[in-house]
Amino acid sequence: MQMARKRLQLLLLLKPFDIYPSPISSSSSSSSSAANQVLTYLQNRTSAHKHAINICQTVLNARTAAGLVHWKADFRGHVSGPIRGVDLVVTIGGDGTLLQASHLMDDDSIPVLGVNSDPTRPHEVEELNDEFDATRSTGYLCAATPDTFEQILDGILENRCRPSELARMAVSINSNMVQTSALNDILLAHPCPAAVSRFSFRVKRNGEPLTSLVHCRSSGLRVSTAAGSTAAMHSAGGSAMPILSKELQYMVREPISQMPNAHLMHGWVKSSETMNISWFCREGILYIDGSHVVHSVQLGDTIELSSRAPALKVYLPPHLAHSA
Repeated sequence: MQMARKRLQLLLLLKPFDIYPSPISSSSSSSSSAANQVLTYLQNRTSAHKHAINICQTVLNARTAAGLVHWKADFRGHVSGPIRGVDLVVTIGGDGTLLQASHLMDDDSIPVLGVNSDPTRPHEVEELNDEFDATRSTGYLCAATPDTFEQILDGILENRCRPSELARMAVSINSNMVQTSALNDILLAHPCPAAVSRFSFRVKRNGEPLTSLVHCRSSGLRVSTAAGSTAAMHSAGGSAMPILSKELQYMVREPISQMPNAHLMHGWVKSSETMNISWFCREGILYIDGSHVVHSVQLGDTIELSSRAPALKVYLPPHLAHSA
């Protein structure tokens, strides 16, 4: 006798609808054809996102009727506590929504599937290139689009698709572990972008120094995981890392002067090592995965970074999964 397959408990985490402004009224004195063109484009992006949600929910309703899944949906800003009690999290939006989902997950057994709800349209970029930047969502870590969601979901239900484990960064301030692990990167800097950041760091293994103490006056410090190495780190001249690497990559941003240990301004921290930082400005901010998760630091504070946070299981796009 064949046992009935367990229903997949699924959470649909949605990017909100109100992130883009509404088109300017034609009667507004500040309206212009150029401004309205941009705002109409942004309204179209909202419509595309809503359409993607409808498509995914239609697919899920069909699988619910077949007894395969049970699902619920919520906007990403409405979920504050840890995500638990589900078998799969599906994010609909872009990389930002997937990142926010990762911050809500302390159970490393729950996988995430990202759906890029608004992929860039090359013909649109070419057509509007002389007017404004018409690129849409990159969705680097999103394995699905509205067009492929049904196929990929069925692959998960039939155990044909397997998630990959992406390293996350553990962060502690003054030996107190920060609750949020970084999936992409952290940025440590002065609150004022024009101010100088003063800090020192060294890499350690088992508490013993591996490098000399590096003193920095710069625009700050960025440290990325492998998943984040193709984002701001790569734009700043860093190296793209293999997606499943457990190492961290760091780069001192715009050092003011070349020090004797200038070769240590960019480097790597292995999975068995930690990066220990001392902050020497009156105030500072540590940003985790962008600007939404921030922690204040002050003169004399110490920060420790490592790749010892629980990994995040993610269904990767085919080109990343095949290269892993």
